[in-house]
Amino acid sequence: MDLAGFWALIERSTQENTDPIERGDWLAAALTGLADEELIDFQDHLDAQTDRVSGWLMWHAASLIQDGCGDDGFSGFRAWLVGLGPAVVDRVADDPDRLADQPEVQRLAGRHPRTWAEQEWPYWEELEFVAVHEYERRHGDSASIYHAQTSRPTTAEPLLRPVEEERWDHHDPAESHQRLPRLAAMFPQSGPSQATQLSLMQAKEGESAESGRTLADFFRRTPPRTP
Repeated sequence: MDLAGFWALIERSTQENTDPIERGDWLAAALTGLADEELIDFQDHLDAQTDRVSGWLMWHAASLIQDGCGDDGFSGFRAWLVGLGPAVVDRVADDPDRLADQPEVQRLAGRHPRTWAEQEWPYWEELEFVAVHEYERRHGDSASIYHAQTSRPTTAEPLLRPVEEERWDHHDPAESHQRLPRLAAMFPQSGPSQATQLSLMQAKEGESAESGRTLADFFRRTPPRTP
């Protein structure tokens, strides 16, 4: 499967259903018709595209929009971004503040996350694991598509993005308005959420409390945790 084939499946899933769970179910059914090599290709392309929307500035954009963002939340956020399609990924990969132009983001502004409908959340866990689960269905629960990926040359273009190592005060409105002016205006910062406090603590310590990896490693192409 080439990159065009990957994006064709993502965009077709949008046409089939806008509900993230139903959309994930459609993708899961579509992947059953792929050969193993194509399934691994799909995961390769997914990894490469989520790499494009990684980094500290994108994490801060997710945190502003969601009023806090931990590791799992950021993984789901990046999958959601990929689910918006190639044009959106191309537009926001190098400038997360352009998310302010997205209707899916605009409709959330001024509303507390508790009021968001499930299908409105900027989070798509189903896409993260759809190929993982299909590979396990075929080869058993102990089978790992991530191991299969590393056992053969990837067909996706490596897109490891440099991680912004600079730290800043994520609770300083002046910093937010300087780095993400439009999103900061749309989503004024409130007090730090528990998820944000945890992420900031991890950033200061330079490692993930759960896995022992540095947060820089988290933004690189490493297999996501199995749910």
